[in-house]
Amino acid sequence: MDISSRRRFPMRRSVCCLLMLAAGGIAAEPLPPPLQQVDYPVLAVGDVGQFRVQVPAYAGGKGRVSYAAHALMPGSDDDRGYRFIAVVCGDAGFTPVVHYEDRGVVCSRIGQAPHAAFEMVVTVVNADAADGETIMSKGLGALVYDVGSTAAPWRIYGVAR
Repeated sequence: MDISSRRRFPMRRSVCCLLMLAAGGIAAEPLPPPLQQVDYPVLAVGDVGQFRVQVPAYAGGKGRVSYAAHALMPGSDDDRGYRFIAVVCGDAGFTPVVHYEDRGVVCSRIGQAPHAAFEMVVTVVNADAADGETIMSKGLGALVYDVGSTAAPWRIYGVAR
């Protein structure tokens, strides 16, 4: 082994140790648990229905917390034909919000992120969806602003009249 190789190894060990120490202090709070859809509506074009989403209890975080159902993902034009026109956020002190053009709904709360489990009820209209199962793979989102986010799918079924 030449002298230049011996000099590099101590540096690698130092960098490795620093990275491990830094990574250990990054995520002190757990990520919010993913949301889970409870009901799977079956809707013809023009029909309005609802589905429930189970929001698990969360004990971490300090700032703003939001739970969302997206009919159209932010920044995307991938339209699956559904619009989310209303949301009920249960009794946990969350504010319901409907995004512009009915692209999605949010239950949001500022202050303390910890909360008990609750149910979101999303009202959906089939604006022009195809027949059969429609899945939005990351359509349900949980976000705690000072911690991070998780995503889960939603499913809705379109039928012909």
